[in-house]
Amino acid sequence: MNRWVARLTAALLTLAGFLTASAQPPPPGKAVIELLDVGQGDAILIRSPEGKAALVDAGPSRAVVDRLRETGLQSLDLVVVTHHHADHYGGMLEVIRQFPPRYFLATESRRSTGLYVRLLEAVAASDITPVYPWHDRPRTIHLGSVLLTVLPQPPEDLQEENENSIGLRVSYGDLHVLLTGDSQRRARRYWLQNCPDLIADCQILKLAHHGSHNGTDPLWLDVVRPRVAIVSLGAGNPYGHPHPQVLQLLAEYRIPLLRTDQRGTIRIETDGRRTDITGQRPAFTLASSSLPSRRNTQTRPLADGPRLNLNTASRRQLERILGLNPATSAAIIRNRPFRSLDELEDLDLFTPDQLTRIGSRTVVR
Repeated sequence: MNRWVARLTAALLTLAGFLTASAQPPPPGKAVIELLDVGQGDAILIRSPEGKAALVDAGPSRAVVDRLRETGLQSLDLVVVTHHHADHYGGMLEVIRQFPPRYFLATESRRSTGLYVRLLEAVAASDITPVYPWHDRPRTIHLGSVLLTVLPQPPEDLQEENENSIGLRVSYGDLHVLLTGDSQRRARRYWLQNCPDLIADCQILKLAHHGSHNGTDPLWLDVVRPRVAIVSLGAGNPYGHPHPQVLQLLAEYRIPLLRTDQRGTIRIETDGRRTDITGQRPAFTLASSSLPSRRNTQTRPLADGPRLNLNTASRRQLERILGLNPATSAAIIRNRPFRSLDELEDLDLFTPDQLTRIGSRTVVR
């Protein structure tokens, strides 16, 4: 281990105590933020010392309900859908059935699927109050003594739903955590221009878009100045997350990274001055041999096996290699070209698990 890695590890251990996380409510006087291990998706539980609770996103499936029960959660006050992609709201319908919240925060993006429409119908049929970000100024939400600041919402992007993500600054005492969904360059530029003070000096940064190359850049890190980065993603995911470019960038900035695919649910516990970060798996380590080569900045390969270019594959290839039926194959061909695999969700033909399987066998060029 070289000297800078040793200094980095020492600094991290000063901030975070690496112990085995257990299912328990926040201790007296402490706030807890947990990145739940839901596979390839986001689900972040925030609880105040007073017992107030918010869930930011709900992963790709109803499995999030089991993760919530493991935390000892009894009720929710607020749920948030950062943007309209199923790996962020796939489990939310079951969440509001099992833990009916008081408020539902989402954007007014026009992108929709059958599952999202059913979620909105369930909210409308309940006593849940819908709320939205403001476009011209931040919005503050008091979750007990935890302050949630909703960043001003960027203008709607009709082509890229990730750019419509809600941004949140979570504050308790001296600790500030930045959560920005799957935001990409356009949304980040908007926030940097319109509310740089809300972006600056957050000790913990959740990487946007599961560690994708388009979710983090040097300017963002220069302003946020995180001491620790965290990311939610599935082990062996077909998208190559986190991308080597991001790992290299974090290494250059001496920012340690905690990953749910390696450590399970990540629990951040703070009294407003001291912050401890724990996980369900062995202590985080960072060795120089684990860092990507400076020259190796291409996304790592997808899973083994035949990989189709989704924009040029024939109907026969789609059916034979992906196992699709003729109607589904025809729908894919009719809606080409795709700019990313995320756009398959627009067809409203696949479950999140099916999208993951298709993603492991295809590329988009």
